[in-house]
Amino acid sequence: MNVLLLTQFFSITKGGSEYLFSLIAQLLADQGNNVWVITNRVKGEEYTSQKNVKIIFVPPLLEYKGALPPSFKDNITYSLCALKTALSLIKKEKIDIIHSNNFAGALAGSMISMLTSKPHITTIHDVYSLYKDFWKQWGRQANVSKLNVLLAPFFEKMIIRLKCAAIHTVSEASKDDLIQFGAKKPIYVIHNAIDIHEAQELKMIPFQFIHIGRLVFYKNLEVVIKSMEILKKSYPKITLIVVGGGPYKKFLEKLVADLELENNVKFLGNVSDSEKKQLLSTSQALVFPSLCEGFGIVILEAFACKKPVLVSDVRPLSDIVDDKITGLVISPHDEIEWAKALEDIIKEPENARKMGCAGREVLEKKYRVQMMQDNILKMYNDFIKNKIIR
Repeated sequence: MNVLLLTQFFSITKGGSEYLFSLIAQLLADQGNNVWVITNRVKGEEYTSQKNVKIIFVPPLLEYKGALPPSFKDNITYSLCALKTALSLIKKEKIDIIHSNNFAGALAGSMISMLTSKPHITTIHDVYSLYKDFWKQWGRQANVSKLNVLLAPFFEKMIIRLKCAAIHTVSEASKDDLIQFGAKKPIYVIHNAIDIHEAQELKMIPFQFIHIGRLVFYKNLEVVIKSMEILKKSYPKITLIVVGGGPYKKFLEKLVADLELENNVKFLGNVSDSEKKQLLSTSQALVFPSLCEGFGIVILEAFACKKPVLVSDVRPLSDIVDDKITGLVISPHDEIEWAKALEDIIKEPENARKMGCAGREVLEKKYRVQMMQDNILKMYNDFIKNKIIR
């Protein structure tokens, strides 16, 4: 099978959607399929060569700032450059199917499909417009394109109407959102997965918790920071490690300063994959208080390290984390409830250990890469063998 992937970011270290397409390419290549990836080069990103995977870079050169999407100009430039490159590639390499990621990839994929009659599948991770005032709140963050804020709701509606054979999404919650938003195409739900590694047996640091993700408003990290202030008197050594960057960082840093938590909250920025695993392994739990998500792949990374996960009571997070079994499910806006949850982890380390082990079992049963690989290939073959274009 010859597969063309269209994605602006192609990385194992940045965000969940970027990691997903890197993993798809790897899984397809491991099965002997030929994969071409048309992507933007990102400043500072290292791209390793893989057998059967050919990466083609097109303009513009991007700088990762912890947030998606890039500017409107970046999106359109990528779409047009990807279109031109793909039309030449398809004639030469006999591509069987096109799989795109996010808006710019979907726009390019739909145009390529129309001009070549190749089946096109697009991945949509979440529907932000369904969350109240999402784009208005997004626009209040530092260094965010105001033009993007104005156009983004239109593009979210447009993406589900672009030419594609099917939509691929990563959770039942996202499928429900897509249907509510008006999607008419077949929707395939294929859960995210990760390569499962042996859990590192590192000494846990008491009172240390970790958050991993983009620093954007909907990650809702302020509720955890406020809960830290509540706990500081009883647990002066309590620490929150914050991994990631983004346009909300300055707001969070100011909040930390205002609450006099500079010794308790540590902003590390982006770290390597090995550093991330080490930090997870030495923490008592992962906190993930997001207000909206398509999946939350970092939950699986915590499960791999046998760590309990504390999440907001919103889908799909509450679907992935079983309350009091693999972690704790908490009201997203109640810092007192979050403080109680953190204290439960501190006071009951054996129960926290059992929840972490239960998470590892769930990971091995439901989120193995082999399952994802089989489902991706089945989805592709549904359209290649039946020659369905739509």
